[in-house]
Amino acid sequence: MTGTGERRPASGTDELRRRTAETMDFLHEARASARRSKRRSNALALYGLALVAAFWGGPFLAAAARAGGRGDWHGSASDHLLASLPVTVPVLLALVLLSVARSAVWRGPVLVDLPTVFWVLPLPVLRGPLLLPRFRASALAAGAAGLVGGGLLGFLLSVAGGTAWLPLSAAGAWAGTTTALTAVALGLLVERHDHAVARRGARIFGAAWALMACAAGLCALVVTQGRTEWYGTLLLWSGPWGWAAQPLVAVAGHSAPGWIPAMALSAACTLAALLWARRETPRIPEAALRNRATVASQVTASLFTVDLRQARSAVRGLRRRGARPALRLPMPRRTWLIVPWRDATGLLRAPGRLLWAVLWAATALGLSSVAQHTGARGQAVLCVAALVAEYLAAAQLTEPARLDSDDFRRASRLPFAFRSLALQHAWVPGALLLALLGAGTAAAGPAGWRTPGDAVLIAAVPAMVGAALVSSYRGAVPAHVMIGTETPMGNTAAIQTAVWYARGPLAALVLSVPVLLAVAHGDRIGAGHLVWLLALGAAGLWWARRTAGRLHGAPSGRLRRTERFLQAGRRLRAFLLTRLK
Repeated sequence: MTGTGERRPASGTDELRRRTAETMDFLHEARASARRSKRRSNALALYGLALVAAFWGGPFLAAAARAGGRGDWHGSASDHLLASLPVTVPVLLALVLLSVARSAVWRGPVLVDLPTVFWVLPLPVLRGPLLLPRFRASALAAGAAGLVGGGLLGFLLSVAGGTAWLPLSAAGAWAGTTTALTAVALGLLVERHDHAVARRGARIFGAAWALMACAAGLCALVVTQGRTEWYGTLLLWSGPWGWAAQPLVAVAGHSAPGWIPAMALSAACTLAALLWARRETPRIPEAALRNRATVASQVTASLFTVDLRQARSAVRGLRRRGARPALRLPMPRRTWLIVPWRDATGLLRAPGRLLWAVLWAATALGLSSVAQHTGARGQAVLCVAALVAEYLAAAQLTEPARLDSDDFRRASRLPFAFRSLALQHAWVPGALLLALLGAGTAAAGPAGWRTPGDAVLIAAVPAMVGAALVSSYRGAVPAHVMIGTETPMGNTAAIQTAVWYARGPLAALVLSVPVLLAVAHGDRIGAGHLVWLLALGAAGLWWARRTAGRLHGAPSGRLRRTERFLQAGRRLRAFLLTRLK
């Protein structure tokens, strides 16, 4: 296989093998110090992880085991959870497979460093000795993570009221290991066919996420009802995710008479996927390796500087879009409609964000309705969750403002100041969120699910949109925040950074949760509640305007006015000099 991805003979020539062996020996000697340093770093990371697991995870698991032995976790909720395992476990494993496949679009199981991409891959050497060790390392790491994660899942199910912890932990470890190894092979499939995924990946992953959303709704229905009906059996035989789940479901006490053949199918599928992935690893295109190495280095640098938005921009840069948009809106004839037109067009070209906004808005309304009929202890949690869901819906709709903030050149040609742009970006998200919550409230009326908390969510729309715009224009983390302050309890950098990132939604939630809690407790909404929420929304929009002005400095409109004044001064000077002469 050549540097451009062309296929070579399977065996290769003796000269090519000799050259490959010499190259690998040279790399082994040249990277000896770097390899030792990486091993020390990995050992230190594993040591720290072991300490955290021993001092935090161990006591927690021991306390959970004692509580499960006393029956503290047994009840109707645990019974419904255990009854839903034939549906929830396959859906969980399918979600793991889909998440790994989606992450392989920008990372992949075979990830090489930049020096290897630019110096070694173009050489006429065999790809197998260079790429196969990386695939084996990814498979081993994924298998270990699946083993631990699945074992913990089985142990927690035994605490919730299942059978003995050892069989459940072993069955969970089997499910986690086979799923993780299959996910690695699936990720290599995405990396191997990078060009096809770039062209059709949006549709494929969009359909997959839509199916997962339907499956999540089915899981919620099953957990609520406490029975799985016929669709539990269907999911258990629907694919590798169901085959891997059957031993865990059978050990938990459910009827799964074919779990032994399913276990054999799961092992055969995992082994076949790994063998196929091993064969295809040397055939990964050089362009795919180069793109993933570049993006991974950018993401790593962004994470070290705590610039999460830059990391997301680097990942988004791999997505290819068509030259002609699928949906268009007519061009506006008024200047003040330019920004809302751009925002609406951007959201139409990203229908996934509209779908997530609909789901989060429906979640907010559902949690608010449930909070009305819950005790005092759970009411506060549900009210906070409802407002968080409303903020997440607003955050999905303010994505155009984030794009303008990340690249101010997009808005530099507009005849508006950056401060006014922040306010104009609030029109479309505010109107859409009001329409979603209003439609949901109207639909809940005939069913008898309408509560006074729905009016609170509608009145809190300006506050949540303002908080989302504050987050959109927050920029990079200041250096003094990352440095922090030394205290007897440790450095405050982590806390300061978290508060700095969440300052917009945190302020909106802290000031609006008491209103929703008071309305849910008193079962009525007053004029004072509405006035407070509207004032909070006005303050949030003013804060967003001020943050945008600070982030981008002098507004573009002011610069143009200054330019015009300077030009007028130059003309006046030229006129006076001409007259004086």
